[in-house]
Amino acid sequence: MTQGVAEEMANSESQTPKALLAAVILMGVLIIAAVFGLIGVIAYRFLHPRPSVTATVPLAEGGFSRLALPLGPGEHVTAVTARPDGLMAVTLSGAGSDRVLLWNPEAGKIAAELDFGTSAPSTAPTP
Repeated sequence: MTQGVAEEMANSESQTPKALLAAVILMGVLIIAAVFGLIGVIAYRFLHPRPSVTATVPLAEGGFSRLALPLGPGEHVTAVTARPDGLMAVTLSGAGSDRVLLWNPEAGKIAAELDFGTSAPSTAPTP
């Protein structure tokens, strides 16, 4: 009886290091693959830089272009982002709703509005 238990323990002990060795080898291969992947991404971004976005704004008589945002009560600007197509996205929040305005700096006008909540006051010009 003791002989059978000793043989089972010897077999289980010899299998555990093999499984551990396989796991260590697998982790090493994954680490090496991740390092090469990271080097590839860095090289790609270095060789293919994103073009910088520049927007030319026509100057008004006072020397600067002015945008009058249709802010509702309690609204404030939370972010301004330049887009590759020349428009600027202006994020407004507050008063229970969030909105994004697309501003065309060349024309000095709002091109579109995306409302995420309650209706905002109309910004369309009256005829």
